[in-house]
Amino acid sequence: MYKFLRGFRIVFSIMFLIAVTLVFADISDRAASFFQNIIKLQFVPALFGALTGIAGVFIILIIITFLFGRVYCSFFCPAGVFQDVVSFIANVFKSRKKRLYKYAKPYRILRYGIMSLIIALLFNGNTMMLLGLDPYSNYGRIAENVFRPVIISANNLGASIFPDTFYHINYNTFTFGSIIFGALILVIIVTMSALRGRLFCNTICPVGSFWGLISKYSVFRIAINKTKCTHCRLCEFSCKSQCINSKNEQIDSSRCVQCYNCTVSCKHNAIGIKFAYAKKANSKQPIDVSKRKAFITSAGVLGVALITKIFTPKLRAATKNTKAIAPPGAISVDHLKQYCTACHACIAKCPSRVLRPAYAEYGVDGFMLPVMDYRNGYCNYDCTKCSNVCPNYALISQKPEDKKVIQIGTARFIEENCIVVLDGTDCGACDEHCPTKAVHMVSFRDGLLIPKVDTSLCVGCGGCEYICPGRPTKAIFVVGNEVHQVATLPEQQKQEEKTVTDFGF
Repeated sequence: MYKFLRGFRIVFSIMFLIAVTLVFADISDRAASFFQNIIKLQFVPALFGALTGIAGVFIILIIITFLFGRVYCSFFCPAGVFQDVVSFIANVFKSRKKRLYKYAKPYRILRYGIMSLIIALLFNGNTMMLLGLDPYSNYGRIAENVFRPVIISANNLGASIFPDTFYHINYNTFTFGSIIFGALILVIIVTMSALRGRLFCNTICPVGSFWGLISKYSVFRIAINKTKCTHCRLCEFSCKSQCINSKNEQIDSSRCVQCYNCTVSCKHNAIGIKFAYAKKANSKQPIDVSKRKAFITSAGVLGVALITKIFTPKLRAATKNTKAIAPPGAISVDHLKQYCTACHACIAKCPSRVLRPAYAEYGVDGFMLPVMDYRNGYCNYDCTKCSNVCPNYALISQKPEDKKVIQIGTARFIEENCIVVLDGTDCGACDEHCPTKAVHMVSFRDGLLIPKVDTSLCVGCGGCEYICPGRPTKAIFVVGNEVHQVATLPEQQKQEEKTVTDFGF
C-alpha cells in the first residue's frame, strides 16, 4: 500500500507542479488559461479567500490537514515539490553516504517566531513579510521572472533561425529588480533543499509552520511500531524532513510532510500510518522546554508587531507616489497592499504586457506588487484577465461590462509638450486611441486641433499615453487614482436609417 501511496504522491505532485509552472511560464497562454484556477488551491489565496468571505477551499485544506497531516506540503505546494525535485537531482551527484539524512532538532523558536510576526503584521494590514516568505508566491515569482525569460530567450533564438515557425516576444514586463529577487529566492531554495531536503519548509516557511501546528493533532500520522523496530535507521536516513528520531523511536509530526519515503524504506514494516488517538499503555509525554521558549518568542514578536503598527502608516505616507496606477479590480492601493503577495500571476496573464513589478511606486511596502506601465502598451478596454486570474482577491474579478467603467486613473494633458504646439502640425493620435472618447480634439489656432480631456469619461487605460509621439516628455499621461472611481459611460451615437429610393445620381 505504501509503495502505491508514494508513487501516487510523486506522479500527482509532479503533474501539479507542471500545471502551476505553466500558469506563469507558458508563453503561448493556452495551457496557462486551462490551469489558471488551480492556483486558488494554494494556502495564502485560500486564507485571503476566507478573510473576504469565500472560505470553502480554506476549510477543506484545514480538514485534510487535521485528518492526514501535512499532505498539502507534498501534494499541492509548488515550492515544496520543487524542493523535492532539487533534492532528487542533487542526490545523483552525491556519494551514497552523503545522500543519507539524519535527525535534526526542530527550530521551533525560529519557525513560530516568524509565523507569529507574519500573522501580527497581517492584522496590521502589512503583507511585506508574507510576500517574501510565502512559498506559492515565491515560486510564482521564480517561474515568472526566472523561468519565463529563459523560455522567451529560447523562443526568440528559434525565431531568428526559423522565422516562419516562431515569432519574437518582447521582454517588456520584466524588471531588473524582479529578476534579481526571483533569482535570489531560487538560489536560497535550491541551496537549502540540495543540502538538507525540506529545511526551508521546516525553518522559515510560515505556511509549513502553520500546517505543522495542526499536524501535531492530526488523526492519522506516521508512527513507529516499537515492537517491530530494529533501530536500523533506514527510515531516518530516508526522511527529507529530518524529523525521525529512530534512537528514541519518535517522529515529529509537525515537520513530517507525509512523503511516505520512510514507510517504503523500512524492511520490517515497523513504520506506517497509525490512528493517533488509540489508547496507549503509557501516554505521559516529557515536557518540551523548547515549546515554552517558542511561546515566549511569539509573545515578543507580537510586541514588535504593535510597534510596526504605529510606524507603518508614517512609512506609507512618506513613500507614497500619487501617480502609481493599480490594476483594474484592485479597488484601491491600500486594498492591493493588504491582499497582494506579489505572486505575479496577473503579470504573467496580461495580454497587453502593461503590468510589471513595482519598485517604489506604491512606497516601500508595495515592493514587487503589480503596477500599470504604459510605455510599451495600454490596457485593453474589455480585457479582464488580470482580475480573473488573481488567486488572492487582491484584484476582484470583473465582468467586461463592469471593467469598462472602472476608473483606475485619469489622463493629464500638458499643452506645451504637444507636437501641435511645438511643431505647428496636426496629430490627434491620442483621440484616435481613446476607447471612451474622453480625449477629443477641439479648435486651437491656425486651423489646428488640440486634445482636450473629459476626466468623467476617462478610465485610465493608457491608450493616449502609449501612442503619444511626444519626446522626450509625453504630452499626455495617466495619473493613478489611489481609490478607484466609476467613470461615465460614453454616449452611443445612433446611426440614422435612410431609405434609398434611387441610385442617388
